[in-house]
Amino acid sequence: LLSPAPIATEKLWGLAVFFGSSGGQHDMHQLLIKPWLLHPEDYVWTGAAVNRRIGRFWTDFSVELEGGVGHRFGPRYSGNEAWVATFVRYDGFFWNDRLYTTLAASTGLNYLDSFPREELASRRRSHILHYFAPELTFALPDHKEHEFVFRFHHRSGVFGTFNGVWGGSNVVSVGYRHRF
Repeated sequence: LLSPAPIATEKLWGLAVFFGSSGGQHDMHQLLIKPWLLHPEDYVWTGAAVNRRIGRFWTDFSVELEGGVGHRFGPRYSGNEAWVATFVRYDGFFWNDRLYTTLAASTGLNYLDSFPREELASRRRSHILHYFAPELTFALPDHKEHEFVFRFHHRSGVFGTFNGVWGGSNVVSVGYRHRF
């Protein structure tokens, strides 16, 4: 089902840089509908990630592995984080000849060395939580190697699966990825 990505037609590696803001106490679905609910006064976030496309399936889907690091900083919080994740990406949109667009989502693990306010509010905490990162990218069709990235960085206990944690934290970010 999973075949190696065609080396001649696809750039297999990607390097991304991100900048974002705290979602505060708001859940991810609230931020999707109302992104102006961000809380930059809590902290802002910078990050970088490297990913590798490992294969394709059903023509329009690819699988990628990613590792990344980030730093959350501001007047109310400062902390470092790292993540590893597997992404599934769809790139079969009918308008891709005018604006190359992809939609992806991940599953993985996230490590945070200290807890932001929204995680401190929970009675159970864990440095390692699930990492879920829905992502939308845009690029010019003739320059697909230069992607504008819009991503949610969501870490959560997945309804108590991780050390009984029910909460988590969200960062909404924008970034640039260069594929090579």
